[in-house]
Amino acid sequence: MNMKLAIAPILLLAALASKPASAQITMGDLTKEQRDSIIFAFPSCTPGTVYMNDGSIAKVDLNYNYYEPQVLFRNEDPTSPEDTLRRLDNMENVILIEIGDRSFVPVLGSGLGEIILNNQVSVVMTKKVNIEEKKTGAYGTGGSTSSIRSVSSFTGTSGVTSGGSYTGQTSFTNVNYDFASNAELTIDQRLFLMKDGKVVPVSKKNLAKMFPKAASFIKQYIDEQKPDLENPEEVINLVNLANANNK
Repeated sequence: MNMKLAIAPILLLAALASKPASAQITMGDLTKEQRDSIIFAFPSCTPGTVYMNDGSIAKVDLNYNYYEPQVLFRNEDPTSPEDTLRRLDNMENVILIEIGDRSFVPVLGSGLGEIILNNQVSVVMTKKVNIEEKKTGAYGTGGSTSSIRSVSSFTGTSGVTSGGSYTGQTSFTNVNYDFASNAELTIDQRLFLMKDGKVVPVSKKNLAKMFPKAASFIKQYIDEQKPDLENPEEVINLVNLANANNK
């Protein structure tokens, strides 16, 4: 039995996001369920809420695609199987997106970032799934076999309404990718700080700016403890300590 197939999605994500080089994981090593758990934030479109900067709110079933960074939502009234999902493109007008019990904010140039620590200064993590095709012989290239329409706004409070009566598949599983089995999989994971709606990369300088009263503590802590500012757990711990010393 290939032990890679038994790797739990969360452990697989951690392994792919880790910095040390390890045995490369290819798409052929994974089951469809494992592939989907890496490419999509949720196993299916999940009830969520989109908050816009004009004060409007839209409640609709949502998902997020880490491979082609985009917010997907279930069309309540599709006209064809290909119309069961649509893509939201006006991200510059979005303040916050809640999906299930998780919260996301737009990060300029990086799609959506998940709030992994919610406080006066929050920690936001973005992920970008990279799948590199190794073209050998008859191997094909990856791509979506589903045509997803682009929209710029919601209508009403329950999503987009468009004529039609199709009632088929309405989860993200109608987006299928055709990757070569030898396509290599990596994840680019980045951490940001957010305060008063402003999102900046995690760095020693930005931490001091976010916590001006704890600037000396932050400098001393980083110099002595040398935390990994690319490690979510270590950054969360540092931000909590900085918050406690920012009095």
